[in-house]
Amino acid sequence: MKLLLMSHGNMAIETLKSAEMILGPISGASAIGLQPNQGPEDLQAAAEKIIADNPNQEPVVVIVDLLGGTPSNVVVRLIAAHPDLQVVSGLNLPMVINYANQMMMGDGFDKSVMMNEAKAGVIDVNAKLNE
Repeated sequence: MKLLLMSHGNMAIETLKSAEMILGPISGASAIGLQPNQGPEDLQAAAEKIIADNPNQEPVVVIVDLLGGTPSNVVVRLIAAHPDLQVVSGLNLPMVINYANQMMMGDGFDKSVMMNEAKAGVIDVNAKLNE
């Protein structure tokens, strides 16, 4: 399985770096970010290159930062050519760590488990301290 993180700016790149700082290298993971001097076509070309570099035709999970933003709009266009892409928005560190943990455990990938982990990572710390 391959993982592609996509965002505005360097969020995806730095999120992957942070996850790998915690877990070590994440096999098959890549990250790209739309820079201010780039357009959607630049991001799409970079994503297509990563998706195409897949000699074993492994499934590809794509996580974007924001639904409706340029990275997610690019991925929606890519789904037409690659209907097997598994796409999720709302990129965050717990999501990437959960993906990597699922891969390390070798039990297969469950997108809903990853999404639930991402949602569970949003915590009101003040309320938690007052429990």
